[in-house]
Amino acid sequence: MRLGARVLKTGIAITLAIYSAMFFDLSTASIAGISAISALKSSVNQSYKSLVEQLQANLIGAFLAIIAVITLGNNPVIIGITCILVIIITLKLKLENTIATTLVTVVVIMEVSTSTEHFAIFTFDRIMAVLIGVFAASFVNIFLMPPNYEKKLSRCMISATEQTNKLMMMALHKTVSHNGLRDEIYQLREIMRNVTRIYRLYKEDRIIIIGRKKKEHEKARKIVLFRQMLVTADNAFDTLKALNRLEYEINTSPKEFQELIKNELTCLMQFHEHAIMKLLGKVNFDQTAPLHREENILKDKLTKAFLDHHDLNDEEKQKTWLHLFQVVSAILEYSENVEHLNTLVDSHQTYHKEYQVQVEQIETM
Repeated sequence: MRLGARVLKTGIAITLAIYSAMFFDLSTASIAGISAISALKSSVNQSYKSLVEQLQANLIGAFLAIIAVITLGNNPVIIGITCILVIIITLKLKLENTIATTLVTVVVIMEVSTSTEHFAIFTFDRIMAVLIGVFAASFVNIFLMPPNYEKKLSRCMISATEQTNKLMMMALHKTVSHNGLRDEIYQLREIMRNVTRIYRLYKEDRIIIIGRKKKEHEKARKIVLFRQMLVTADNAFDTLKALNRLEYEINTSPKEFQELIKNELTCLMQFHEHAIMKLLGKVNFDQTAPLHREENILKDKLTKAFLDHHDLNDEEKQKTWLHLFQVVSAILEYSENVEHLNTLVDSHQTYHKEYQVQVEQIETM
C-alpha cells in the first residue's frame, strides 16, 4: 500500500488545526479538525479559491445561524430549515463547494441555546474553530506540502504514450482480436482523461516561491511542451481508434498499402518516443534526425499510394478509399504533431536547457 501525499497532508492539516484550536484555548478543537478535512484541496490554486469561498460561506452561515437561534430558537426543525436556507444561498452565490463546511458551522452554532450562559462566547468559539480548520488546510496545501503535478504529469504522459504504442504495435501485427483491442481502448481512454485532468491542475497551479517571475517564465515554457505532448498523445490515441474501427477496410486494401501503414506508424512511434526521451535528456539530438528523415520518406510514400488507390469509376473502391481516408488523415495529423513536438523539444534543449522537466522514476520506453 502506497502512502500518498494527500494522505499525509490530511493528517498534518488535522493535527495543525487541532493544535491551533488548543493554543487559542477553544473548547471545540475537534470541529477545527473536521473543518480541515473538508477544506483540503488538490492544488494550490484551488486552495486559494477555496480559502476565499470558505470565509465567505462560513460567515454567511454563521450570521444566519445566529439570527435563527436568537429569533426562532434551536429546535431541530428550525436547524433543518436554516440549513436548507443556507444551501439555497450558497448555491445562488455559486459557493457549492463550501456547503459541507458551512453546514457544520450552522449546526454547531445552533446546537447552543440562547438561554445558555455566555452564548456569544460559545458562538465565537465555534466560528473560530471552523475558520482555524480552513486556514490550517490552506496553509498545509500552499506552503508546507504544495502538490508537484509536473512529476506526476510527466510520468502519466509517458505511461499513456507507452500503452498507446504497445496497443498500436499489436494492432499493426494483428496479435490482438478486434474486440480485445476495443476493450483495451476503453481502458486507455480513462488513462487519457486522467492525463488531461492532471495537465489542467498543473496549468492552473500557482508559483509560491522566491524568484517567482523566473519560475513563472520556466513554467510557461513547460506548459507549452506539456500541451504539445498531450495533443500528440491524443493524436496517437485517435490513430489507434481508427485502426481498430476500420480494421476490415485496412485488411481488404492492397498488401503494399498495408505494409506502408505499418512501416510509417512504426517509424512514427519511434520518432515520438525519441522526442520524449530527448526532452528527458536520455537521447542525443543526432539520434533523432535519421528517424525524422526516414519518417518523412515513408509518409510521402504512404500519401502517394493512398492517392493512387483512388478510383472514381469503381463505387466499391470509392467507399473503401473514403474509409481509408480517415486512417491516413489521422496518421498525417499524428506525424505533424510529432514533428512539432520534436521542434519544441529541440528549442527547449538548445535555449532553455536549465529548465529541466521533472519526472518520477520510471522505466525507460
